[in-house]
Amino acid sequence: MSQLTEKFVIGRLGKAKGLRGEIKVIPLTDDPKRFNQLKACFLENEKGDLLFEKNIASCHIVNQEVSLRFADITDRNQAEDLRGLYISVKREDAISLKENSFFIADLIGCSVYDQEKGLLGKISHIQSAYSSDIIIVHMDGKKDLLYPNLKSIVQNIDLENQRVDIILPDGLYEIYR
Repeated sequence: MSQLTEKFVIGRLGKAKGLRGEIKVIPLTDDPKRFNQLKACFLENEKGDLLFEKNIASCHIVNQEVSLRFADITDRNQAEDLRGLYISVKREDAISLKENSFFIADLIGCSVYDQEKGLLGKISHIQSAYSSDIIIVHMDGKKDLLYPNLKSIVQNIDLENQRVDIILPDGLYEIYR
């Protein structure tokens, strides 16, 4: 049975902007405009430790550049102290996905099976690329296997059983294993 991620990281705090506590955000989401609807969020460190819950006082987006001001942050120094922390939201506050779309965090840890080679390992990371995401599959004692996240390769994703079924293109398996 699947244990879906309860929270999602959607951004990383950058440097302070101005004197009144505004801070730049590096979006880690496909839709930076989603910050406009955000009323509250969590701040966490790199390890995923929850540090603060924050209410958002304002959001500005100009040319895909996002800036936030938290309700309890009133000056530049306070904003600068938050630099490098990650912004996360609860699953129920995440954006709605299109049909047959999945959150990256839910795919991490899924077992990957090829119809001919069997178990290839577990998804350890997903790297965003221009044309399609690159799925990185790890198996202890073996070289990581990479494949593009294309409909022609991915046959089925079953989050309930944490399983991804694929058909690797000819020769791809031999490059890595």
